[in-house]
Amino acid sequence: MLTSPLRLLFITNQPEVAAYVCARGVDRVFVDLEVLGKHERQGHLDTVISRHSLADVTRVRESVPPGKLLVRVNPVNPGSAEEVDEVLRRGADVVMLPMFRTPAEVETFCALVAGRARVCLLVETLGAMESLGRFSGCAASTRSTSG
Repeated sequence: MLTSPLRLLFITNQPEVAAYVCARGVDRVFVDLEVLGKHERQGHLDTVISRHSLADVTRVRESVPPGKLLVRVNPVNPGSAEEVDEVLRRGADVVMLPMFRTPAEVETFCALVAGRARVCLLVETLGAMESLGRFSGCAASTRSTSG
C-alpha cells in the first residue's frame, strides 16, 4: 500500500530540459554530483554515471521553480561540509545523501545541511534500511527513497 504520493524525479543538467519537464508535472529536477565510489560500484554495469558539476546546479537553478531542485551529493566524506555548503549556496532546495549505512552518517549529514534545505535519504544498502528511524538529527525535514 502506497502511504505517500508518488514523486516524479528527472535527472538532467540541461536548463532547457529542466524547464520543460517542470512545466509538465515533474516534482523535482535532479542534478547528480555523486562520483565518490560510484565507478567502483557501477563501472562494470550497464548504467549511466552522471558527469554533472557544481556549475550545472547554478544553471539548472535558474530554470526550475522554487522547491523543485534536488541535488545528490557524495556520501559523507572529509569534503562533505564544503560540498553541502556550495550546493546550498547555488540554490539546492533538497539535498540527497546516497550510500549511507549508519545513523551516524545521517546525523552528520543533517548537521551539515542544518535546516537550510530539505534532506532526502537514498536507501541503497541493508545498513541504510536498518538505520531508518534510528537517527534524530533532522526527522522533520527528511524524506527517504529507495534506489
